[in-house]
Amino acid sequence: MKRLMTALLAAVMTVTMAGTALAAKDPAALLERVTQKANELDSMDCDLGVHAVMVMQDPEMDLDLSLNLDMMMNMKMDQIKSGNLRYKADMAMEFLGQTEYATVFYKDGYYYMDSNGEKIKYPMDLNSMIASVEQTTAAADLAPSLMKSLSVREEGENRVLSYVADPAKMNAYVQDALKPLLGSMDVGMIIREVKGEYVINKDDYYTSMNMYMVMDMSSYGETLRIIMLLEGNFNNPGQPVNLELPSTDGYSDLSTYYGTSRGSSGATGPAAEIW
Repeated sequence: MKRLMTALLAAVMTVTMAGTALAAKDPAALLERVTQKANELDSMDCDLGVHAVMVMQDPEMDLDLSLNLDMMMNMKMDQIKSGNLRYKADMAMEFLGQTEYATVFYKDGYYYMDSNGEKIKYPMDLNSMIASVEQTTAAADLAPSLMKSLSVREEGENRVLSYVADPAKMNAYVQDALKPLLGSMDVGMIIREVKGEYVINKDDYYTSMNMYMVMDMSSYGETLRIIMLLEGNFNNPGQPVNLELPSTDGYSDLSTYYGTSRGSSGATGPAAEIW
């Protein structure tokens, strides 16, 4: 189950940001302006909520078991393009009647994680961390051909872009994008449906989104049908982000025990390291 949860979080981040880039690519003019602006951002501040129902078949009892998951996250980054990345994410997840809290951040060559008071860190070189963040947040190479349909409507000064993704094409994209995030984990994934909306302001920045997604995930004989709603807000896009990193005191260095530096192999990155 924990492997599936890790894969689910990675998929959420990947598909969410994939939808962002694809949604920008509707009319040619909107495509050029919004995509260029999104790719040039040196900072980001966003809030994301995930509401999911996971359904697992129980063949012995001939019934379906359902589990609810709710997660809230605030993610901030700056100096993305200038070569001195700073990253911080605060998360709360409620699952199986328990609520877990975590804060993760990157500073001076180390990836830090505080999960319910358990503090660990491990070395990760800057280039690996930047590559990991770009895998999670950038989708400049995505093609509009991944979309089945796109439409735009005006709402005051904003434009609302609605989209429906092609499941087969989205599957290929997500599986390729998740390879470096999940490493050698035995996880299978089939996306059944993805659709949603993005709001674009008068300055051609994304300000909010919602996404409905259905997928099947399997690992080591366990299979889940996941029905998910994602809702997000992009706070003051195009403006500098006020990012204050926590103290680095009191974190146990995992490299002391394992003698390895993360970032070159295995599951890495913000989405894969949280729980």
